[in-house]
Amino acid sequence: MMKRVEELLKDKVALGVLSNTHGLKGDLKLHLFTNMPELVSKLTEVVAYNESQKKFAYIRIETSRKAHDYYIVHIAGVNTISEAEKLKGFVLYVDKSFFPKSKDGEYYFFELFDCEVIDENGNSVGIVEDVIETGNNDVIVVKKGNEEVLIPVIERYVTKIDKEAKKIHVKMPEWLE
Repeated sequence: MMKRVEELLKDKVALGVLSNTHGLKGDLKLHLFTNMPELVSKLTEVVAYNESQKKFAYIRIETSRKAHDYYIVHIAGVNTISEAEKLKGFVLYVDKSFFPKSKDGEYYFFELFDCEVIDENGNSVGIVEDVIETGNNDVIVVKKGNEEVLIPVIERYVTKIDKEAKKIHVKMPEWLE
């Protein structure tokens, strides 16, 4: 089953989660994982996956509207609160191509995942497993074996990000040497 999940989500990016119902006509609250709310209005058919239930659903979003810090979406075929309840907790995934191409010097987090991190001596530091947004700057979580290294994504430490080659060149922070 796990291989199937990975295959289905291979070229997909998590956009947000259906967190709760809204009203009595089957609407749901969508909380975004991205800071690009303009993408919500372009949503049509998406893959939805619920990790705890190990269930997939292909859904079509008919309408969406902004409300506070979330969106209210109506999904085709979901017209009652009990039908909407079944979709709570599902994460919505879109193709990576759904996002506008990132500009030079900019990146989406998903573009950094699985990049190999290489130090100034050409040695592999590990693979980017996660990106943490701290407010001031992003931090890449680099994993090699059982070890985890956190490297701030600032010019002092990250010298080059090659998204096409999936490589990030770094000058190792002094506290890690």
